[in-house]
Amino acid sequence: MKPDCKPFIERLCESLGEDLSSPLCRELREHLDHCPDCSLQIDSLKRTIDIYRCLPVKEIPGDVEKRLWKRLHLPEVQPGKRQL
Repeated sequence: MKPDCKPFIERLCESLGEDLSSPLCRELREHLDHCPDCSLQIDSLKRTIDIYRCLPVKEIPGDVEKRLWKRLHLPEVQPGKRQL
């Protein structure tokens, strides 16, 4: 695993409610160490999130935002707050 992947795996495990030393997280790390396809996907996702976080936050009308969250079947977040 690349050194910059460790924080990402830690956050992934935390979001799954798992300790970094849990069997699930160990399995994830081992798989990523040996699977270039998954490593590439994880790296691509990480870069996408980094780019997304650098974008300016733009306000959208409240009714549009509510419809969007409903359409995506996701809970609403407070205006101006990003989940990622």
